[in-house]
This record gives sequence, structure tokens and C-alpha cells, in this order.
Amino acid sequence: MSRPAFVLLCAAAASLSCRSEPAHPRFPGAPIVLISIDTLRSDHLPAYGYRGVDTPALDRFRRDAILFRHAYSPCPMTLPSHVTMLTGLLPPAHGVRNNIGFAFRSAAHPSLPTMLWPKGYVTGAAVSSYVLRGETGLAAAFDFYEDSIDPRPGAAFADYQRPGATTAALAEQWLRQKKDGPFFFLLHLYEPHVPYDPPEPYRSRYPLAYDGEIATADAIVGQFLDFLRSAGAYERAVVMVTSDHGEGLGDHGEDQHSILLYREALQVPLFVKLPGSRRGGETVDAPAQLADLLPTVADLLGIGTPPGAKGDSLLRLPASRSLYAETLYPRIQLGWSDLRSLLDERHHYIEGPRPELYDLVQDPAETHDLVAAQPEVASRMRAELGSRPVGITAPADVDPATAEKLAALGYVGTPRRRGSGPLPNPRDNVRLLARIGDGLRLADERRFAEAAAALRSIVSESPDMIEVWTKLGDVSLQAGDAQEAARAYREALRRCPAPSVDMVLSLGQAELARGGLAEAVAAARQALDASPARAHELLGRVALARGKLDEAEAEARAVQRSRPQPSSDLLLAEVRIRRGDPAGALRILDEAERQAAELEMGRVHRADFLRGDALARLDRPVEAEAAYRREIEAFPDHLQAYANLAVLQFVQGRRDAVRKTLEDMARNNPGPPADRLAAKTWDAFGDGKAAAAWRRRGK
Repeated sequence: MSRPAFVLLCAAAASLSCRSEPAHPRFPGAPIVLISIDTLRSDHLPAYGYRGVDTPALDRFRRDAILFRHAYSPCPMTLPSHVTMLTGLLPPAHGVRNNIGFAFRSAAHPSLPTMLWPKGYVTGAAVSSYVLRGETGLAAAFDFYEDSIDPRPGAAFADYQRPGATTAALAEQWLRQKKDGPFFFLLHLYEPHVPYDPPEPYRSRYPLAYDGEIATADAIVGQFLDFLRSAGAYERAVVMVTSDHGEGLGDHGEDQHSILLYREALQVPLFVKLPGSRRGGETVDAPAQLADLLPTVADLLGIGTPPGAKGDSLLRLPASRSLYAETLYPRIQLGWSDLRSLLDERHHYIEGPRPELYDLVQDPAETHDLVAAQPEVASRMRAELGSRPVGITAPADVDPATAEKLAALGYVGTPRRRGSGPLPNPRDNVRLLARIGDGLRLADERRFAEAAAALRSIVSESPDMIEVWTKLGDVSLQAGDAQEAARAYREALRRCPAPSVDMVLSLGQAELARGGLAEAVAAARQALDASPARAHELLGRVALARGKLDEAEAEARAVQRSRPQPSSDLLLAEVRIRRGDPAGALRILDEAERQAAELEMGRVHRADFLRGDALARLDRPVEAEAAYRREIEAFPDHLQAYANLAVLQFVQGRRDAVRKTLEDMARNNPGPPADRLAAKTWDAFGDGKAAAAWRRRGK
């Protein structure tokens, strides 16, 4: 929906939804800032009584803000929770039930930014995780949406995020131009999400890496709040600091989040600073939820709350109410039962294959199940939870058009519905997560055969674990076994009730790698609507493989239009090289690197590789070698960069250098893929003896 249409819709909603005059002042035109610190447990902050980490910035901010002691997320996943923050709707209402396989329909649901458009606000966001990329539907709700996170195929998990300091710097760039008028801004930090890898001095200071990441986030928040102060916006702004969910840290067997619904995964910090720091230092004990953020902003600005919003203004919370939470992740990704829960000021009831009840006042660690001891409380909360809409069937199904496309690909027909029998209890099966972690650790160590074997053993026992099929595909692709990767991705698609575009594109990459060009094209076309840039890139690479350079260039330009990011230029640079225009390729690569520097993205995967190729074709071997070495330094798993460097050294007659380069490749990437490529490289040089030796190593 266009911005003018949203303005009319939200203005109409405001006229219908105005509430009675509040007991507090209103602040029309006040800047609104929402800072979301991903995966932050409230009980790991000093403001909530924790002593294991220092957070001077949040401690200072707490003195200016109201602290909500018992605030909860409706879902222990990033995308659903952020949609709730922005809409005031719970996941069954806004329809985003998982991080993958679901998209936010901005045109159907008014949100904080669109609610503020009629009031003259400009709206922006900067996010630190690929999970919140604009193509999830979030970008459509904002005037400015900075999500320049562009992981390469098969990238490590760390490449799907960026440092919060980089995100905050980009936010400040935009806000410098907007600070004097009314604005709404969402700043999202991915610290302390896994992988826990805090920089110094926090790495050495804290024995728990999670706490070191919290200290890192605190420093970033402090710098950003100082920017707002220096810009003159802080004093007059409403600033809300919270998190999307907590983290298990092994309390109930889950190290991270998404699968279980215990307090440690749902309780989040929540601070709200009013203009002039009114009520600063106060504490509210009434239960609060992320769905309360939108009604609070509406209350403070004196505008109407959009129809359907389920939250209450945080400034006028009822002393007693029940809060809803859910996770469909175990059902969608692992083939286990979904879970739902209800929390009030005293109790937490979790509905699943084996219902649980806890007294949050007497037992905040939730170690003593009271279902048997307090059946009347359990029955009451079960009945209340049962009266709430579930809405699982519709969003978990694939729409008919998508189902038809998937069926045409031969990977899935009508999505399989779960039978009526009981599904496994996530709490009972959480032990399998350690085995999955072992498999991924082996993959990180590039022990691909062992990793694949570990993951295969899991899906042989639990074949509906979509996540494991997907990881098996990733590991197989990293290992150079595209055939096995394609099989695993097909199995994930066949079994998943809500296939994601990432699954489809991963399958397309595997098909391209194994030479299944028609299948790769089918996958790319399936993904065109949901992820046009990546789909066009896949189509362009298929065209390159077929030698259709005009078609490849057309697709490369479509990538640039769909996603104006540095990596989007690389396909066009590759086409230029193939056309015999290496100088033109260098100009494109120069521009890509300039953009990457502006966005503080660091080195772009394959940029120096292509630069080395272009320079070598221009007979500039010294510069070409330097480019290949930069690529290897930044991306030591890029095997072809070593091979190209070896070719460059061979034509210069530097056989000792060739041997060292190929040995470096094998040392940095132990396993058959590197050994096979070394053998192939020596074959190209006509040295059958050296090639045979490498083949023996690769067996």
C-alpha cells in the first residue's frame, strides 16, 4: 500500500479509536525511538538485580525511564516479536508465526510507523540481522529501512548479522537529517544473540560470553543515546528500550531460544523514557507485553489506536491480566508439538503434550510443576487459553499458488498436514539439540563427512526435523556434494508445512552446482516474488553457465534494480569479464567497494576474486596476485581463489609458490573438496603425478 493510502487508513482508524483523556500529559510531535536489543534476558541486567555484568549506559538511562519489572514477549523468535512490537497485535492476529516461511503484510495491518505518517512523522529503521531483512514485508512500513546484510550462499551464521555499532552509525547518518522534525526510528541490535563473540575489553572481562555481549550492546546503546542528546532529540523524545525475547542458557535444556516457552525465553527488559524524563526512576510491577508499545505511543501522542490492537498503554496498565505466548517453531521446523502459554501476575501455564503450571512468585526458575498440586488454577488457565484464537492451520499452510509452483518443481504437492495423533513434546526431545550442535561444530571445523553423518543419524530417527534437513543440505553443499545437498533440500521442502524462500533458493543453488540448470531455473522462478534480487542472481548464474551472456547481463541489471547493494554489482562484473571487458569489470568493482566502505560492510565476498581475474586478463600479475591474496585473507574458505592464484603463479614459472598455495588451501580447508580441486589444478598443469597424489589424499 502507498504512503498516501496508509495516511488515509490510519487517520480513519484514529477517528474511530480515540480513548478517554489520560491522566498524563500528551506530547504531540515528540520523536519516538524504539531500541530493540535482540535476545536480552531481563534477569541479566543490573537494573533487574543481576550482578554479573556492568551496564553503565542502561543504568543511566534507567534513571530517566520507567522500568517494567514483568514484561513478556509473545514469541521467542525475532520476526514475530518485532511485528508484535510494531503492530500491537499478537502472532495469531498479525500472521507471522515463525522467522521463516511467513511475511508481514504491511498493507493489511497498521503499524507504529504507518500510524504516525498522518501526523507528519518520517519513519526509519536500521536492523542488524538478516532475519529482519526488508523482504519480510517490514520495509514497506517505513520511509527508510537499512538492512544491508548480504550473506553469501553457504555463509557462516555470523555472516547473517552485522555489528550493532555499524547499524547504529548508519542510523545516526539518517537521523542527522531528520532530527529537528517528528520522527520514529527503530534501532535493532543483534548483540547478545549467538554466536557469543564479544570484542575486547568485554571478552576478557566477563567469564560468560553472553554477558560480554550484553556489555557490548550497552556500550552501543550508550553511544546512540549520547548522539540523541547531542542532536537535541533525547530530552523531547519518547525512548523505549526492550528485547524481542530472552535466551535459554541451558536453564531447561535449551541453550538458545525458539523451542521452549519458559520464563527465561519470554521475559524481556522494558524501559520507557517520557519527554523531559517524567516519572524517571519509577518501577511498574503489573504484567506488561510487547503488544503494549503501540498503544503506549498512541496514548502519549493523543492519537487513536488502530482497531484490533491487543495491548494496553503502559502508562495505564491493569494490575491483573493474562498474557499470551506461543512457539510454532518446534512444529514447523522440527516436527514436534507447538506450545502455547498464558502468564498472569502470579502463574505461568504452558499448554503442550504434557501441560505445566508454575508459580512465578515462589518459583521464578520454574522448577516445580504445579499442575497436579493446583488443578483448579491449571483448569482455569487452560480454559482461558482455549478461548483464544489459535489460527495455526491457515498460516501454516502454503497458499494454493505457491503449492502449485512447488508441485510443478516436483518437490512438494499439497503441503502435508500433521496427523491427529500426538506430536513429540519439545521438552522431552530438546536433548537432540545438543546432537545438532555437535554436527554443526563439526561443520565449522570443516569435518564435513562427520558432520553430514551426524545430521543424517538425527533425521533417520526424527525425519520431520526440517531444520536438520536444511543443515544437512548446507553442510553437503560446503563439502562439494551438490547431489546430496539437493536431496536434503528437497526433503526439507517436502516435509515443511510452510516452506521459506530461503529453502527454495538453497535448492536452486545446489541444483546449479550439480549441473541441474533447468531445476535451478525452476527454483529461481518460484522465488521471484518473495526474493527478486536473489532469484535474478540465480537466473543470471544459470545463464552464465549456459554461455548466454546477454541474458546473464539482463539478470544482473535486474539484481541491481532489486537490491542496490555492493554484492549486487558482482554478477555484472563477472559478465563483463566473460565478454572480454576486464577494464569495465574493474570499474564496476571499484563502485561496489566504494559502496561497501560507505556502508561499513567490510570486504565483499568474491569482489577481490573477480578483481584478480580482471587484472590477470589485463596482464597486471602483481596486482592480480595481491587481489587474490586479499580474497583468501578475508574468505579463507573460497577454494577457487587459491586455484586461480596457483594458475597465476604457474604461468610465471613459480612451481614452488603453486605448491605452497595449494597446501595452504588444504590446510585452511581440510577435507575432500580442497584435495579434489588441488588434483584438478595439477591436472590442468599437465602434472599427472602431483594430481594423483592429491586424489589419494582426498579419498
